[in-house]
Amino acid sequence: MSSEAPPFARVAIVLGGGVREALMAQPVLRACEGATVFASADAVGTLIGLSAVGRSVVMNDVPSELIHLLGRLRSGPFTTVVIPYPARFRHCAISYFSAIPRRLVVPGANDWAASERVARADGLHPVEANWRLALTVAHRPMRAIGDPPRIEPPEAVRHQITARWSAFLGGHPPLVLLPGGGGWSSGRMGPLWPAERFAVVANQSPAERVILLSGAGDEQAVRETRAGIVKPTAIANLGELTVEEAAAISALSLAVIGHDGDALHVAAATGALVLAIGRRPDIAPMGERAVACWVDDYDRFPARQVLEALSAQARVDSYA
Repeated sequence: MSSEAPPFARVAIVLGGGVREALMAQPVLRACEGATVFASADAVGTLIGLSAVGRSVVMNDVPSELIHLLGRLRSGPFTTVVIPYPARFRHCAISYFSAIPRRLVVPGANDWAASERVARADGLHPVEANWRLALTVAHRPMRAIGDPPRIEPPEAVRHQITARWSAFLGGHPPLVLLPGGGGWSSGRMGPLWPAERFAVVANQSPAERVILLSGAGDEQAVRETRAGIVKPTAIANLGELTVEEAAAISALSLAVIGHDGDALHVAAATGALVLAIGRRPDIAPMGERAVACWVDDYDRFPARQVLEALSAQARVDSYA
């Protein structure tokens, strides 16, 4: 048996944000086989089953934890530190003062901390920006360049979630709605598409049953949406689901419709049909069957357009 260390064992990757950001950083994670990844407790859930990750360390963005992170970077064996999107000031500052000689940051306002420049990524999707960063880190062609983020829940998780939600996941696939922010720990700031429009989509879709995913701070939006749906409807609390379990529900759905947030990006990463209802500067999820419905004013965006997009994508899938 070879005792050689993984090629990127001396690389530290500092992930900012939660589940959504960890998924968008997958190009960097996959390129750096054996790297140590520092991430939030939520984000660590996306690393399970990602064979390229050498070690994961939970960190939180509170002062004591950030000081501890600086100490780990300064005392560890690292010769390279990488900060994918979003490159937050606090993480860039820690990388700068870590004394690690090679520092790579996704291009943007905080790339002052980088020891070398990465090709600009203006106007690119964050996943595409992280592809460029991955190429710079790895100095070699990537077989997976251009691929969207992926989550593949194990069969055991699929069986468990199907058994737990047998009334909704058995038979015809349900429609999954995210009327709130769909985040594990952080709520959505800013306006939402009206709950009654989500209810209209649910009632007029071909799905026989509906599952509402409720994230942090989503209780009111979920409650108002549920009140307008006439079909059998269940509410699943993200706080009671792992990332893999939420992925399994999404993968077994007719479609997942909602706002930019953790759960919508998880759904897209499973290959599920996803309709993202967004307004700039939201980030549309990248996926094989992800479609973005961009709006200027949520109150003026009718349910009819979402139903038409759902029908059109269903026709595309039937001929694929």
